[in-house]
Amino acid sequence: MAVKIRLQRKGAKHRAFYRVVVADSRSPRDGRFVEQLGYYDPLTNPPDIQVETDKAIAWLGKGAQPTDTVRSLFSSIGIMQMWHEHKQGKSLDELRHIEDEARQKLALKTAMGTRKKDEAKVAAKNAEAKEAEKEAAKEAAAAAPVEEVAGKSDDAKGAVDDVQDKPDGGEETAEKQEMPDAGDAPEKPEGNAAEVSADSPPAEPEPAGEEQADVQGSVDGDDTKAEG
Repeated sequence: MAVKIRLQRKGAKHRAFYRVVVADSRSPRDGRFVEQLGYYDPLTNPPDIQVETDKAIAWLGKGAQPTDTVRSLFSSIGIMQMWHEHKQGKSLDELRHIEDEARQKLALKTAMGTRKKDEAKVAAKNAEAKEAEKEAAKEAAAAAPVEEVAGKSDDAKGAVDDVQDKPDGGEETAEKQEMPDAGDAPEKPEGNAAEVSADSPPAEPEPAGEEQADVQGSVDGDDTKAEG
């Protein structure tokens, strides 16, 4: 019968892990198997691959064909290289270092991949932060002219309010200029009149008594002449 080395899925939904089994190629994927060689857990970091190397190489020697996925797993931990060198006559004890070195390389590769992912995440966050800063700068630049215009409008409004408040004070000043207080203004007209009366002598009035005496004398003389 044709024998394959393949994965058998186990575990819950979204939490799967796999058995590495030797099964008849005609059996269902998750059906009966001949022997279990190990397991594979892809959810760990690095992925956990546990395989009995001696059994795997023995089945490869019997003609069992690994699936592409299993071949990739075996290559990542050095089993395929050990198999090829074992066919050339080397013992498995002489080839143990190949598996150890392969596992170290796998761990290093996984760590580098994780580091690159972390760096990519940091770079993406920095790019998002820079983009946000650019957007904020654009918004600030767009808002600045509006604020400047609003400030000018407020200044103009204040100037208008000042102008509207000033006429009352101006009218009051004009009234004060037109109607000066009596106590503050000098009495120039009276002083001038006093000076004029002091310089020019007053007209001498004719005495009323003498004029009456003259008239009376004239009347008496006329009467005397009439009697004589």
